[in-house]
Order: sequence, then structure tokens, then C-alpha cells
Amino acid sequence: MIHFLDPQADGELLAELKDEGVLTPDVIARTEASMGRPESGTLNAFLLAGADFIPERTWLAWLIRRHGCHRFGRVLWDDGAAAWAARGLPADGNLPYRTCPDGAVLVAILRPDLSAATGTRLKPARMHPAAATLAEIRALAFAWAERQTGA
Repeated sequence: MIHFLDPQADGELLAELKDEGVLTPDVIARTEASMGRPESGTLNAFLLAGADFIPERTWLAWLIRRHGCHRFGRVLWDDGAAAWAARGLPADGNLPYRTCPDGAVLVAILRPDLSAATGTRLKPARMHPAAATLAEIRALAFAWAERQTGA
């Protein structure tokens, strides 16, 4: 299995994902193969690379049941996210994508274990954790990167 660059920070979530059946041996092997079997990497990159292999229902159910996220509908790029995207992709992998009428922010959650840090980063806005598919988060991250590079 790939060695994560920050095993201290990623180990607990990785164990939870395995225990909950989100990451099975087959999914891990297919994801690593799609990445070219790197020796090391980040858990965030691994999860996004697994978007085509990790079952959406399993991922969403885990976010909703275990971490209190809500499914607000498909997560799509919203031009209101441009201000956040200009700051660059956050290390926590959790991406704000829409502001609610009450000023709260919808955040696509990749790393529920880092949600508190995300809330601190987005201060003073209130945050609603959104259960997004890995494919939606990957597309949103790509849109963020495009906005940052101006492509």
C-alpha cells in the first residue's frame, strides 16, 4: 500500500475508512494502480484518485451517518467560490462552494476529520458540511485550480 507523507494526520481517517468498508482491498489496489503505484503520496490525492472506484453510496452514507454531513444536491462550481479559490487549494481538502442567504457557507467535505480546521479557516462564516461525491469534489478542486491559474 502507498505510504502517506503524513501518517500521523492521515492514519486515523484511513483506518476509519477501512473499518467502515469505504476503502476495501480491491478499491485500494485499483486506486493505487490508477495512480501508477506511487511509493508515497497524500491521503487527499489518494481519495480523489479513487473517485472512480469508491462506491458513491458508500462514501455518501459514511459522510452522512458518521460525520453529520448533509446532501444539499450536486456540488457544482459557483462563481461565488472564486474568492476562496483565489487563495489556493486548502491542505484540509474541504472546499467551500456556495454561500447561503444567511451568510453560512456550504463546504464539500473530503476530510471530515479536518472540519474544525476548515471552520476556523473560513471564519467568521458559519459552515454547513456538505456530503459530496468524490467525483464532485475532484471536479470542484479542478475548477479551483483552473481559477487560480487563470486557465
